[in-house]
Amino acid sequence: MRISLAATSKQLSALDFLFKPDSIAVIGASHDPEKFSGWILPGMLQVGYKGRIYPINPKRSEISGLKCYASLSSLPEVPKLALITIPGAGVKQILSDCIKAGVKASIIITSEIQYETSDPNKERIELVGEARRNGMRICGPNCEGVIYLKTGTWATFLSHPSPLQGEIAFVTQSGGVGEFVLHKLWERQVGASGWVSSGNEMDLQVADYIEYFAKDDETKVISVFLEAARDGPKFIRAARLAFEEQKPLVILKVGRSERARKTALTHTGAIAGRFGVYMGLFRQLGIVRARNLQELIELPLALVWEPLPAGNRVGIVADSGGMAALFADQVSQEGLSIPDLEEQTRARLAEVLPSKAKATNPLDITALVGPKEIVGILESIGPIMLNDKTCDMLILGVSYWPRTVFFEALEALGRLYKIANELGKPLIPVFTAITPTTHSNLLSRAAELKLPIYLTPETAVASARALAEYSEARREGLDS
Repeated sequence: MRISLAATSKQLSALDFLFKPDSIAVIGASHDPEKFSGWILPGMLQVGYKGRIYPINPKRSEISGLKCYASLSSLPEVPKLALITIPGAGVKQILSDCIKAGVKASIIITSEIQYETSDPNKERIELVGEARRNGMRICGPNCEGVIYLKTGTWATFLSHPSPLQGEIAFVTQSGGVGEFVLHKLWERQVGASGWVSSGNEMDLQVADYIEYFAKDDETKVISVFLEAARDGPKFIRAARLAFEEQKPLVILKVGRSERARKTALTHTGAIAGRFGVYMGLFRQLGIVRARNLQELIELPLALVWEPLPAGNRVGIVADSGGMAALFADQVSQEGLSIPDLEEQTRARLAEVLPSKAKATNPLDITALVGPKEIVGILESIGPIMLNDKTCDMLILGVSYWPRTVFFEALEALGRLYKIANELGKPLIPVFTAITPTTHSNLLSRAAELKLPIYLTPETAVASARALAEYSEARREGLDS
């Protein structure tokens, strides 16, 4: 079954007003840095949002150097996006005002809307219906907003001194999880194309955002934190669209335990289905499963920058025997294969290795390397391993060296990475002795090279598994 793109064009254009508005009204804007509503305008200004910003607060004449307005009706124009941060009792009226004024999208930061009757669900449905009929879509409530860095859109109270633009979009039903993954991603010196915290999803759902980013030119991979999909068929259509657009979809699904399912229901109001059902769907739809938050950040790095491997056979080179053994265990646990090297490869390696060294896979090069030798060894052994026809991808482990050696090794890996790309084989480097805080310049240079650097054997091999799984899905295609 194929989804009709024409059927989604109206919705996608509506979401442009959410992610790429040329004007934003912040309803309930505050000057108080102790309040979430006081963080929004400074964030917009810091990031450099190019559109027009209209703070609305009848008690203030100015906030953050911007003229403050008393109401929506007092603005010089109808804003494309309204960011609502007022107490719940006033949200329904403000939404109605936005709909009547012709606002195209709204974000409700407020955690809960106070309705007027004994049937709040009916009121909510009527309100959403009115908004849709008048061309307005709603993000939230109980969300942290959206980011789209190509246009400088920063419609959130999230704060960060130096957000980086990139090619990975994040969709998180949890705002707190969104904060975590973005900060950790930027700590790794890797950028994001956009982010949305979907909250309680009274209107727009995770599936809507997946569809949007699937058609977004700035996005190459979509990473999702999912508590529950509210509309199963809609979620399936969105996942299929992402696959059609060749945008890998990485999802961390919570709710394996009964306690987690109940927590998801309490948090977002979404009913979490059986975990096993989701896992089956993921396999059918070519979705890459992340098993923890770290994988939600790390797996997309490989999928956005690496070529897809022809199979699941892994070559391993490490400058530590212990690390080589760890890699081997991890590869086995991930269901990947460690092949025996070709005779030709073993012969070529024998020309480089000491006479007593064994040309095996994994290959332990401990006896070969010191600070002066590491670059030469990487450049001699790397191409030999990459050209072995039994290896579909290569993991290269680098342990502790002086800081200057790390940079020299990275540049050597960058040259090797070009060879790997020409061969269509992922090169997965692992620097086990660095941290994002102490080696930010190294990671920044790796990002410039579009070379994913991993910090642990576990995340490196998990990324190899993600590449193998997605490659297999692309070769086989989705069931109709």
